[in-house]
Amino acid sequence: MSFNKALPLLFFFCLSLIFSSVNSYGEIQYVDTNAKGRGENFEVALKKAFKDAISKINGVSLQSESVLKTIDKSVTTNEKSSATLSRDFQETISEQTKGSIKSFEILNEYKDENGIYIVEIKATVAKFALSQTAKRKRMAIIPFRINVNEISIYGKTFDDADNLRKYLNQEFTSYLVQTRKFTVLDREFESEIQGELANLTNSDKIEDQIKIGQKLFADYIIVGRLDFLVIKEVEKKFLTSDVIKKKNIGILNFSYRVIDVPTTQIKYSSSVNIEIDLKKETQPLPYLFNLTAKKAGVEIMYAIFPILIEKIENQLAYLGQGGSQLKIGDIYDVYERSEEKIKDTYTGEILGNVEKKVAKATIVDVNSKFSVAEISEEKYDLSVGFKPKKFMVKPSKNEKSSKKKKKKKKKKIDDEW
Repeated sequence: MSFNKALPLLFFFCLSLIFSSVNSYGEIQYVDTNAKGRGENFEVALKKAFKDAISKINGVSLQSESVLKTIDKSVTTNEKSSATLSRDFQETISEQTKGSIKSFEILNEYKDENGIYIVEIKATVAKFALSQTAKRKRMAIIPFRINVNEISIYGKTFDDADNLRKYLNQEFTSYLVQTRKFTVLDREFESEIQGELANLTNSDKIEDQIKIGQKLFADYIIVGRLDFLVIKEVEKKFLTSDVIKKKNIGILNFSYRVIDVPTTQIKYSSSVNIEIDLKKETQPLPYLFNLTAKKAGVEIMYAIFPILIEKIENQLAYLGQGGSQLKIGDIYDVYERSEEKIKDTYTGEILGNVEKKVAKATIVDVNSKFSVAEISEEKYDLSVGFKPKKFMVKPSKNEKSSKKKKKKKKKKIDDEW
């Protein structure tokens, strides 16, 4: 393929790869830059000059990295110098790229003393001004591993691991997206993920998992495994009569960890263990997966983004978190965050800030972007000297104890069957 034909095609792909989502990346700005390329011939030097221009404007990102790889793979030409390039070539680039590279010109070309080609260009390159959405942390959900040998649905084995993985991954994606704290990389980058997994089959090494995150330019990756899943019907008989009652129960064990890609450290590690009466749930599997994603999602959110109080007014606290994570009536403990850090003596790692419980907060209103809570039992007036990030909330431990008491009471009733 000639250079004239290859370049329009190349930059058409560049456009789709770099700027595939205008809604995510905001408005386009055009920036002039000078770039230089070196190579054993004119073609290689020109390709490197294009790559240099793109990297200077858009930096190291998933989009620019994809373009650089495309340039390496796609551009071929038999041209020996810029003198043989047609005049139409310049116009074709602008038209076919739809503005990803608005224009460029070759300023200079020569060979150095070692016979290496040098090509200098001036290019007008499109750059996106990042929107607030694009500035969110990038979370990649690696396709979960499924232990099909420990899965039973009403007494039957269920070996469709791909289908289970799809549903479970989607529940996690849906939950994390509605928190409005992450740009979640899941289906959009499935091919990249699967390509890496092909080379890292069944690897539990954190180094291998980090490689996937680095390829996706993610800030965090979630890796997990469905260890156990049973949905079954059980019969119970009352001790005082011959009445037999049937009910469906679901048991699920899911382990996961969140890895901080830039630092290569495990940010958070935990598991979800569920044993629940499915009652008249007509779709028990989606129900269990939804519950799993919510339980894990809440813990992940608290580990990475503690819920902060953004404003206090008339005994009401405005929390910087909305969506389905919080519900009206939920009770939270309010903590004052100190600037004092807690450091691990052995590793020197910062474990967090010193926190002091100062009040309780009950959720009274939930919106898509924020929630409102009524403050009670405060040790002092929290509105005096208030500033954002000073206070955070966590689920009340007393509230959990109350729920445990209700469960014990229910268990006592069940034991009387």
